[in-house]
Amino acid sequence: MAEEESLIYKNNPELVRDINRLWMPVYAGLARQVAEICRCAPQRILELGCFSGGTGLALLKIFPNAELTVALDMPELVSTFREDWDCRDENRLVIKKIVLNRWFLSEQKFDLVFCRGAFFFLAPDVKIVPKIYDLLEKDGAAFWGGGYGRYTPDAVIEKIGDESRIKNNALGRRIYSVAQLETLLKLSDLADRSEIIEAGGLWVLMRK
Repeated sequence: MAEEESLIYKNNPELVRDINRLWMPVYAGLARQVAEICRCAPQRILELGCFSGGTGLALLKIFPNAELTVALDMPELVSTFREDWDCRDENRLVIKKIVLNRWFLSEQKFDLVFCRGAFFFLAPDVKIVPKIYDLLEKDGAAFWGGGYGRYTPDAVIEKIGDESRIKNNALGRRIYSVAQLETLLKLSDLADRSEIIEAGGLWVLMRK
């Protein structure tokens, strides 16, 4: 099966948008957890994938001197981005349309790379993990995986959890175990530069 055909979510842009809006109460807390892994304030932030927007824009509030690039792998989300998100920091925001298995941003390096919903992308023929690492500036950090984040209140999770689970399953969500993630990092030759974090979901922290 072709990689594009195996990614069910790509055929459901409206459902992706529904999930992104459903998660509105989550982004501030998730951004707080991401910000804590930064050893210094990042200047260039990349948020990657179809669930991008909310956390990256929340990070701009934490880091007022940063610029954000949002790399979306669905053209429908590029065209509707400004309808779904508060883009008051327009002068600090760049939106890119990418193809996951061909995207190439070698002319750009980032101090911080974040990706929520990364397990949707980790089909065997998508070599995304080394690509994420390659995008890092010296001393940069990447934080990717899935979950609500350690600072999202239980009341928020209880309110949206069932609906989120049903809709994510409908998009073809892949569920990874810690052991599978460890194997993935070893196959990518990045195990020694990565840390698996289970606080607030299942995440990988990579440092350069």
